Amino acid sequence: MSEPGESMDQRRARLAAAIARQRGELTDAYRNLAKPIQYTEYGIRGFGFLRDNPWILTVIPAAVSITSSIVGIIRNQPAKAAPRQRQSIARDVERGRKDWKKHAITWGGRGWKLFKFYRRFRHYLSP
Repeated sequence: MSEPGESMDQRRARLAAAIARQRGELTDAYRNLAKPIQYTEYGIRGFGFLRDNPWILTVIPAAVSITSSIVGIIRNQPAKAAPRQRQSIARDVERGRKDWKKHAITWGGRGWKLFKFYRRFRHYLSP
C-alpha cells in the first residue's frame, strides 16, 4: 500500500506515474489487438491468389526440381581430372554415364506428364 514515511504528495505522484504507465501499456495492447486480424486477412488474400492462379502450384515445384537438377549436373562435371580420377571417369563412360541430354529428356517428359495431369484436373481447381 503506502510506504512508511511517505507523504500524501509523494504517494499521489507515485500513483499518477503508475496510472500513466498502465495507460501506455493499454494503448500498446489496443494497437496490437488488430495484428492477428491483419495477418489472417493477408493469409486469406494469399489463398485467394492461389485459388485464382492454380497453375502456380504446379510451376513452383517443377521449377525447383529443374533448377536443382541443373545445379546437380553442373556440380558433377569435373574441371580437371587427376590420374586416379581419369580411371573412374573412364569407368563411368563405359557404364553409360548420364549426360545433360538424358536429364533434359527425362525432366521434359515429367513436365509433359504434369501438364497433361493439370489439363485433366484444372476444372476442379479453378472457381
